[in-house]
Amino acid sequence: MIKVRNIMSRNVITVAPSSSIKDAAVLMATKSVSGLVVVEKNTPVAVISENDIIKGIVSKKIKVRDVMSSEFNVISPLTRFSEITKTLRERKIKKFPVIEDDKLIGLVTETDIVEATRDFTRFHEIVQEAILAIFGLATAFFLFYFSPLRASIFGS
Repeated sequence: MIKVRNIMSRNVITVAPSSSIKDAAVLMATKSVSGLVVVEKNTPVAVISENDIIKGIVSKKIKVRDVMSSEFNVISPLTRFSEITKTLRERKIKKFPVIEDDKLIGLVTETDIVEATRDFTRFHEIVQEAILAIFGLATAFFLFYFSPLRASIFGS
């Protein structure tokens, strides 16, 4: 079973609620991320997305706290992959801060989920190919073992 610890990003880009919208936008642009985790004392209190930044700029709000979204799910590193995908589907949440001992230790994004799904699918395909190869060899062995060709070659 896939656990969050195996797919989370460990270098989480964070911002303080008191930071300016401009600082958050610059941070997103320089780090090439679509959102930030808003933290106080290394504990997530909200998330802020590109859309939140745009809304803040349009409405002339200047601080992260004015536009951040406090509607997010915090998860444990032991959370099962299936739980995350269910929340993603049902609640359309795309970022999951990972907490251990009340501290931010990672982040699972929609991209991490897609990559884990792709990797799991590829692994499943490899296992299927290996099983087919083994059954193919076993079938060939038994067909040869019980065939008249074996008897004529080995004389038995």
